[in-house]
Amino acid sequence: MADMTQGAGARPRKPGLLRKLWRVRHAYFFLLPIFAVLATFKYGPLVVAVQKSFFDWNGANVDRFVGFANYAKALHDESFRRSIGHALALTAGALAETLTLPLLAAALVFHVKRKRLAEWARVLFIVPLIVPTLVVIKIWTWVYASRNGILNGLLELVGLEGWTHAWLGESGTSLWALLFYNFPWIGGIYFLIYLAGLLNIPAELFESGSLDGMSVWQRFRYLELPLIRGQLRLVALLVVIGQLQNFELPLVLTGGGPGESSLTPALYLYDRAFTYNEMGYASALGMLLFAGILLVTQALQKLFKSGETPG
Repeated sequence: MADMTQGAGARPRKPGLLRKLWRVRHAYFFLLPIFAVLATFKYGPLVVAVQKSFFDWNGANVDRFVGFANYAKALHDESFRRSIGHALALTAGALAETLTLPLLAAALVFHVKRKRLAEWARVLFIVPLIVPTLVVIKIWTWVYASRNGILNGLLELVGLEGWTHAWLGESGTSLWALLFYNFPWIGGIYFLIYLAGLLNIPAELFESGSLDGMSVWQRFRYLELPLIRGQLRLVALLVVIGQLQNFELPLVLTGGGPGESSLTPALYLYDRAFTYNEMGYASALGMLLFAGILLVTQALQKLFKSGETPG
């Protein structure tokens, strides 16, 4: 009798992880092509890059093991260190841009009372996403052109001929040209991320704020901003990763020049690999860049978590 009572009161054992996976094994068959593509085009090259970073390798007939010589060379490479400084400057500027103006635009659209007008405003900000990035970059080469460029033309129109420059051809302005690319930096995915966060805030909180007599600024500062902290963190991480990997923009606009005034680590890596055939050295640069991005993103995660109030 006691055994029956004990057996009746015992909780059923939960199935293990392997048993759960076996029950839904047919669903995972559909993921096999995805895993195969990832292994072939993502993880495979990563493993090869790690291996070849220890070799003097030109991608063809030269393949000699050199140990940590490539890493030692990278740490003493003045061009690589200069490119890191440029990337950090662009990252700081991009963070200042994307954490302010797109957020302000999303907040303004969110508070538009007329539904039809708000929908049209969203469309106007989303439409630029349709245009390929390379096309936008090529348009900005026209904006910055020294002759018949839009920016120089506007300066001449308002009587500021002395402020005109060959924006992409001068070492003092090329990095600034990359920083102010796509001004005013509003249209795009960051605007959508902020707007989605604002739309997910429960309406009851806004009603409570109105009853408490909150002003528009107080509601934004003490209600909306804390509740979209996750979106702010996501945007910051995306910006940091994107800027430290910045490649297409300096390649098309300046080519890293004049000289090395706008060189970025990713562009320098590309030059060493495909211009000078230093594939092994480029692999070591890629590993250092990967480690740097990982450390920076982890520090950024801790920074956001330290700013969160517990409970």
